[in-house]
Amino acid sequence: MARRIVFFLLFCVASVSWGQQYPQFSQNMFNLLTVNPGYAGSNEMMNVTLGNRQQWMGGFKGVDGTSMAPSTTVFGVDTEINLLGWNSGIGLSIMNDEIGAFTTLYMSAIYSKRWETDYGKLGVGLSLGMVNQGIDGEILEVEPHKLNGGEKIGNYHKPEDFTGEEGMAFDAGFGAFLEHKDYYLGISVAHLNQPKPKFKDTYATQINRTAFITGGYRIQMKKRPIVLIPSIFLKTNMSSYQIDWNINGILKDKYWGGLSYRMQDAIVLLGGVELNNGLRIGYSYDISISQLSGAQNGSHEIMLGYRFDLSLEKRKKQYKSVRYL
Repeated sequence: MARRIVFFLLFCVASVSWGQQYPQFSQNMFNLLTVNPGYAGSNEMMNVTLGNRQQWMGGFKGVDGTSMAPSTTVFGVDTEINLLGWNSGIGLSIMNDEIGAFTTLYMSAIYSKRWETDYGKLGVGLSLGMVNQGIDGEILEVEPHKLNGGEKIGNYHKPEDFTGEEGMAFDAGFGAFLEHKDYYLGISVAHLNQPKPKFKDTYATQINRTAFITGGYRIQMKKRPIVLIPSIFLKTNMSSYQIDWNINGILKDKYWGGLSYRMQDAIVLLGGVELNNGLRIGYSYDISISQLSGAQNGSHEIMLGYRFDLSLEKRKKQYKSVRYL
């Protein structure tokens, strides 16, 4: 009974904390495939992205010194294809999120139908996959209390009592993404069916729907090889919300640097470079401005990306443009 109570309470704590359900990313402009299936195929090339975020470094450790801070890894790949005469995009997104004893794995196959419109290229997409949640019982070990005389009392939880649990559920998402040479706009909803992973038919959690709105505008500086891209990234579960305001500057279609403000949470510094072979490397650092600033040393995030053309006809053309969507 004690084991069940501990398990239930911990999942309740995780579910009511906004940041704990959908993973946080500062370089979200490089990671739109994960949140919007309508983005698939928008680059007209094979696009591969790998990212890792270490959040709240230096704080939130367990009784044995193990880090309890969030750690998230994401992988995404997409490309434009002609499917049965339809201009389409396909993709795959895999994301693993760890928060203390909890691990959540998201895997989705993505399809988007694409149209040419007067306002730009429009993609409307659907993601279908699964979500797997697990809990490591060994991390939940609670040390017995000590009396003044040093005598240990209590035996609330031992590693052998609870080694771990995991549950799986079907997951679906929907999104639309509009791309123009001067701007982009996207709207999407993740976890449409609000999946409920079950743990040995005893415990169940619910992953709430999350809506995303993204947008950005390209501003070419006169007489200078610099493009400024102000953008916004909003996410909400309809009971709370979070907004990232960002401005990126791109120099000679190769180097970039920027600044983001996440409301009531952090100021983000970011930058990167695209090499001649199409490999992109990006890094960001979050400076916390919330009440958590005294308990941790900020968040680190690294992104690797690679774009290449699968078409033999177009492969001879050199690709230099750094596109931030």
